[in-house]
Amino acid sequence: MAISGECAHIGGVKLPITGAIALIFSLLSAEAVDFGKDVLPILKSHCFKCHADGKEKGDVNLEAHRIKEHIGSGLQIVPGRPNSGLFMKVIQSDDPETRMPPKGSGLGEKDLNILKLWITQGAEVELGENTAPGKEPLEGVWTNKSGKKIKAALLGVEEDKAILRMANGKIYKYPITSLNNESQKKVRDFAAKAE
Repeated sequence: MAISGECAHIGGVKLPITGAIALIFSLLSAEAVDFGKDVLPILKSHCFKCHADGKEKGDVNLEAHRIKEHIGSGLQIVPGRPNSGLFMKVIQSDDPETRMPPKGSGLGEKDLNILKLWITQGAEVELGENTAPGKEPLEGVWTNKSGKKIKAALLGVEEDKAILRMANGKIYKYPITSLNNESQKKVRDFAAKAE
């Protein structure tokens, strides 16, 4: 990160210092961004007028059931790299000819930070519906490698992520390798019983 004047440069992107600080604190937070509750409302509010319901300007449809077509290496949204895909470039553009959405002042700082964090965390779209059918959730306290405890119900395992439902009902996919050894063992035992 480099700071010049009132802006910070993070990963090749120029942000106002307040935005950079908010992004850094967001990234340090253990809380994951939930696509359905955090990202989808932003897309509906700012993008669906041109990129949903059969209106696919630029062949881009950002509805929940179609957005995955635009996520991946070399596509509009590159998981883990918010500044690599066209999606964030046009949303953050200062050029009114290329900025999205095309009308108005663009997205606010809070919405931009949510989208960046979502992409940084892997641009996950699933909401945990791939849990084992009929499997009772495993209620418990999960500890990450930093010692932070998370009280949540383990709903299932998808690839290398534990699907956790927090007390507030939000569902997160948490990297199993970020959990301490004891919590990793509980997750793996749960997954083995589901098979």
